[in-house]
This record gives sequence, structure tokens and C-alpha cells, in this order.
Amino acid sequence: MTEILLIRTGQTEQELLNWLIYSPQEQEIIASGELSDASHLSELTEKAQSREVVVLLPCDQVQLKTVALPTKWNRKLEQALPYMLEEDIACDVDDLFIAVGESTMVGEQHGIRVAMMDREWFERWLALFTEYSLSVYKILPDALLLPPADEGTVTAIELNNQWLFKQDHWRIGAVERSWLSGYLTATGNPDIKHFSPATQFPESVNLLPQTGDYDLPLALFAKQLEHVKFNLRQGMYQLKKKSTLWWGYWKSAAIVAGVALVSTIAIKAIELNQLNTQLEIAKTQVVERYQTAFPGTKVRPQLVKSQIMGELKKIQGSSDAGFLDLTTNLVDVFSQVSEFTPETLRYDNRRNELRIRARAKDFQTFGKVKALLEKQGLTVDQGSLNNDGDFVVGEIKLRGTV
Repeated sequence: MTEILLIRTGQTEQELLNWLIYSPQEQEIIASGELSDASHLSELTEKAQSREVVVLLPCDQVQLKTVALPTKWNRKLEQALPYMLEEDIACDVDDLFIAVGESTMVGEQHGIRVAMMDREWFERWLALFTEYSLSVYKILPDALLLPPADEGTVTAIELNNQWLFKQDHWRIGAVERSWLSGYLTATGNPDIKHFSPATQFPESVNLLPQTGDYDLPLALFAKQLEHVKFNLRQGMYQLKKKSTLWWGYWKSAAIVAGVALVSTIAIKAIELNQLNTQLEIAKTQVVERYQTAFPGTKVRPQLVKSQIMGELKKIQGSSDAGFLDLTTNLVDVFSQVSEFTPETLRYDNRRNELRIRARAKDFQTFGKVKALLEKQGLTVDQGSLNNDGDFVVGEIKLRGTV
């Protein structure tokens, strides 16, 4: 799985930014840090290579709302959505960017979840990411990535001197420490499942410390990414050139695969060439041995098997049937001892004896051939052996039943 680079912005470009690199496969933090302001985003450009970049916006800059609908969500309602929200907002609807989430039910009525933010503010951040060559894959309000809350509870974590809260799937908030008491009273004083040490809460609040899951806020958010399908990067702000982003993620793997493929093809080509060479050598040896065994005959390499069968049938039909038996045994030996090459064959029909003058790489090869033939029940006499350069030349006599 692709590593993730999370960047949490501030409300303004001059505020602190947090970043973290997380490996979903290893479930561990690779690196983390802070940037004093947005002008230092260039420090993350190299880190973003071959990683999915996810941007988290301060949730107090993104308003989440569930809008009741007269009917099931459809394209016509999507076009009318801005006008349906006009009475609930204090600014011109054209100044807002409205992102559409999942459809839902509001009691017995259909509804749609939406996220709203200042369009100009959102576009300024997008322009900054583009300026620093950060291809942002996904954008979310930060508190939306808190673990889900049970009924009657909220989940919370502290980040940059603020407490982030998530009350249900689509209700989030960011609260300064000094406002905690008022915020909790307004939300009905729910139980607090907190993922950071909590020392600033009123004593009346029931705290449920999740000490086993205490972690860096961005690490906790990274673990929840797979469970949140919503993305503010939609509509006219949807990431362009997805193929380029995909190539960035998989470029290294593609190069390695390409090199491996080329290497495999080259190796197979070499092996094929070697096999073809061995085949040609084998054909030449077959022709030479056939001409030695049946002098004066014309050899057709593509028909040599049929020619050999024909010659053997002739022998079977004559009084030389003993020759066939002896050569059959000899052929079995040839298949087992590749370094043994017959040069001449002479058959004595009266004595049923086959004399073989052969060449081998050493004296031991002749001994090996003699032993193999004797195992087949033949009488074998080995004549004198002589060195002939790099080879040993000698004679073997095979005798069958007269």
C-alpha cells in the first residue's frame, strides 16, 4: 500500500502546519514534523513524491450540515442545493464552496450531508499546494477523522492548543481550552473518550481516557482514513491528471518490473539460442553415426529416424538379427554415456560378435561402458586403449549368443 503524507493547515497561511508520513501497510509513523508557516511547504515537495498527499483543514473553517430533502437525492436537487441553504447562512451563497457527502435519512425524511467553506480561502490553499508541486489526493476537515463516538459520548483529541471533537458521523467541532466548559454544556455534557491526556476539563465531565490509543493526532487521523470516504476535492476542484498521480505512486515499481521483464526476455533468448545450438550439434552427430553404421547411404536429417528403422527392419529380416540385438543394447549405453563416441562398427555374423572402435574423453569412460554392457548380460572384451591427443581411443568387443 502507498505511504501517506498528511498535512494539516492552519486557519491562515502564517500559522503553524503539522505534517506526518504514515505507512498503512506497516501501521507505523515514518516521519513527522511542523512547518512554521505555509511559505515552508517546499520542504514537503520531495517527501510527497510517490506518496498520497492528504490535506486536513481546521474543522472550525468547515461547516458540516445535514439538509432535509423533499425527495430522494438526485441531480435536480443538487442544482437547487445552494438555494435551499440560503436561509441558513449569513453570507452570499456564491461565496461558499459546497461539497456533497452521503445521502441519509432525517427521521422519516430523505437528507444529504454537505460541507461548506469560504470558496476564496479554499482556493488559496489549493493554489499554494500547486505552487509547491504537492498533488493533493484528498482534503478533509481534521476532526472528521476522529474515531466514531458511541451514543451519549464524543471522541476528542488535542492539537495545537485546541480540542477537536466528534459527536457523531457528521458533527464535529474545535474548541479553545478556555471554552471547554461552555461547549460541553451546550452539547449536553456527554462522556468524553479522549485520545490525549486531558487536564483542562471541568470536574463534572465523565472522562474516558483511551490510554492504549494515545498517539500523535495526525497518526490517529491516518489510521481512520480508510473509514472516511468523503473528499472535499470534488466538482470543479477534483484532482486533475489522475494518470500522472498514479504514475508518481507506481513509477518505481513500474521501472523495476520493466527491468525484470527485459532481463527475463534476454535470458530466455540466450537459453533458446543455446538449445538451438545443441540441437544442431545433436543432428550432426546423428548423421555422422548413421553414415558410420550404414556407409554409402544418403542421409536425410529430417527423415533419419525413418531411415534407421528401415535399415533395422532389413537386418531383422536377414540372418543378421543378432546384430540388431547387440546394437540395441549399445544404443542404451550411448544414451547414458555422452562422452563415448563410436568411430567404426564391424559385425562378425558367424561369431555373433560386434567390434566397436570408439573414442572417449578418458580411460574411465571405457570402463563405465563395459560395466553397463555387462549388466545387460553381454560378454564384453575390452581391447587396448591409447591416448590420442585430448581423447582416448580403443576397441570393445560385444558377443551375444551364437
